[in-house]
Amino acid sequence: MSTIRGFWKHTSGGIYAIESDTFGRIVGGVGPLDPNDLRDLDEYDYKPAIIGWIQDAVAEHRLHRVNISPASYR
Repeated sequence: MSTIRGFWKHTSGGIYAIESDTFGRIVGGVGPLDPNDLRDLDEYDYKPAIIGWIQDAVAEHRLHRVNISPASYR
């Protein structure tokens, strides 16, 4: 299965790594992450446990995709 991974930021300031399939369906996530210790997106262990919370936060416009690199937060 081909997936897309990216960092997302919550309105509270929390950073999450989220994985979705090529149709945009969220298949896993991890977080909140320490912004001073962000790693490459391939290094995280994405879990389905927070999918419901992620979907709700996106629907309520509290979670937005951000274009950051781990090095930019150090």
